[in-house]
Amino acid sequence: MSYQENQTPLEHRRLLKLAREYRDKGYSVTVYPSPEKLPPTLANCSLGLIAVNGNQVVAAEVRTRETLSLNGSQDIRRISESVEKLPGWEFELVVTNSRYKK
Repeated sequence: MSYQENQTPLEHRRLLKLAREYRDKGYSVTVYPSPEKLPPTLANCSLGLIAVNGNQVVAAEVRTRETLSLNGSQDIRRISESVEKLPGWEFELVVTNSRYKK
């Protein structure tokens, strides 16, 4: 599996860890869901994963501080607002950073 074009290796590793955490809680997880796996209102959104447990769905994105505004803060806000409009869905933004300075 490869990581998304704009995602750093650190973000990809953290996303895989987040997917494992949700699976451990009993969720069914799709990493890098295709537009066909998303509701039409989210088809154009770049999401790291969706985790489903019954009627509850978590849409998550992982970013580093450096890439947090990669597509502008409006990108994250747009995704969050789109997810919040869907019954039973919630948005989780995970910000991760390297422990070592470059």
